[in-house]
Amino acid sequence: MSKTMYVSCIVSQGLFESEFFITIKDSSFYVDRINVQVKKTPHNGDEVQGKVIAYLVEEKSDQALIELPGEPVVGSLRAWVPKADLTYA
Repeated sequence: MSKTMYVSCIVSQGLFESEFFITIKDSSFYVDRINVQVKKTPHNGDEVQGKVIAYLVEEKSDQALIELPGEPVVGSLRAWVPKADLTYA
């Protein structure tokens, strides 16, 4: 069973009120808002720092393979990220 974590991301408005558009490294996703933490909700094309729920799949050295809930726009639902970008849910 994979561990549930949060990973740092860039957050902007989604196509629908119920979602955010998030970017992690070179990948982009539409994710339900309930899976994203932001201090300030983005409006009118703004981008804000946030954290999105992620599932830890594998670890190697200082990198972690995560899987994200949502629909990929660019890339896939899995991405390698620095472990420093992760926090426990």
